[in-house]
Amino acid sequence: MRNKFLAAAVATAFAATPSFAAGPFDAFKGKMKEGMYEMKMDMEMPGMPAGMGKQSHTMQHCVTAQDIEGGKVGGKDQMPKDCEVRDMKVSGNTASYKMVCKGQMNMTADVNMTFTDSGYRMDQKIAMNQGGQPMNMSHKIESRYIGPCKK
Repeated sequence: MRNKFLAAAVATAFAATPSFAAGPFDAFKGKMKEGMYEMKMDMEMPGMPAGMGKQSHTMQHCVTAQDIEGGKVGGKDQMPKDCEVRDMKVSGNTASYKMVCKGQMNMTADVNMTFTDSGYRMDQKIAMNQGGQPMNMSHKIESRYIGPCKK
């Protein structure tokens, strides 16, 4: 059961990670440079059994110029097909938007992002339905540039 919820939480976090392909994220282009990024994700899932409520994960992802151009910055090829972005607001290096997903991954995520010289910070408040059970969670993602991609 723990792995099922953790997998859903991680999938949800990456579903809400920005894709820079044509569309609502066009304003994000130029906010990142190519190279290796380390992403630290802190998740909180209130109401879960002990040991499942708070978790942290760190991973690395190589972002190439082609990824930036093709919209694969968050490690995903594209936004899930049943999701759409609403209420996008961009001002300087900050952005906020709502992602709404229907179908198999029924969820709503309120996302706030700040781009920095070394990466980005993202705060997400997520409400989803997992197997008929409502689930609320929050993610804080800190992504920082750590150097060129390793070949």
